[in-house]
This record gives sequence, C-alpha cells and structure tokens, in this order.
Amino acid sequence: MDLPSTVRVSAATRELIERRELLQENQPVDVTRPELLQSHPLGSRCEVAPGGRRGVVRFVGRPGGLQICVAVELDEMQGDDVQLGGRWLDGVTYFEPSRADAPVVWKAPKEVVCGDFPELDPFADLSG
Repeated sequence: MDLPSTVRVSAATRELIERRELLQENQPVDVTRPELLQSHPLGSRCEVAPGGRRGVVRFVGRPGGLQICVAVELDEMQGDDVQLGGRWLDGVTYFEPSRADAPVVWKAPKEVVCGDFPELDPFADLSG
C-alpha cells in the first residue's frame, strides 16, 4: 500500500486497504462453504426475501473477506437495497451481470431460496 507520507490512517483502516488490494490481485474470492454453493448454484433461479423478488444467483462468497453473501441479479428493479450494475463491493469486481444496468442485491444466504422460480409475466393476469 503506497500512501503519501502526509496521509495518516489507523491500523484498522490500513488493514482494510491492504485486504482490498489483496482481493483485487487474487480473485476469485475464497468460498469456504462448499455446501453453500450446492444450495445456491451460480446461474440458478431464485427468490429473494423480503418481497418475493426473483432473479439469478451471480456470486456466492465472502466479499472483502467478511460474511458470506449471495449476489442476485434481479428480474426487475424492486426494493431500496438494489444497486444498478452492482457487480462490485468496496471497489472490487466480483462478477459480470447480463447488462450494465442490471439490478443487483447482496443478501445473506438465508434470504435467498433457489429453485423453480421462473421470471414473472406482468401481463399474465390480463389475458383472458
């Protein structure tokens, strides 16, 4: 980490900066729970709590070495926790979404259920 001598940071901040730089050099991020990848396979359809939002699992791991997260690219822009094109956290890119402005949420694994969750048709109730 090369900071100018006039910049002063705490030991904790210095450690976070060094960890971020290490992550940028050594991608992908280590996933220490293989059973999580089995229950949340990359590319699988899923439903995200709260609100029953649907999407596709794009990343499973420990962004920044912290808690395990599941990144989901949502079918629709729904919720206050959505990032547009949010394939990164803390400046580290973790995956490539299907489009640059894709809505993405980062959730705890318990909030993401994988299974047969097809994309919802907003006009399904109108036919008839």
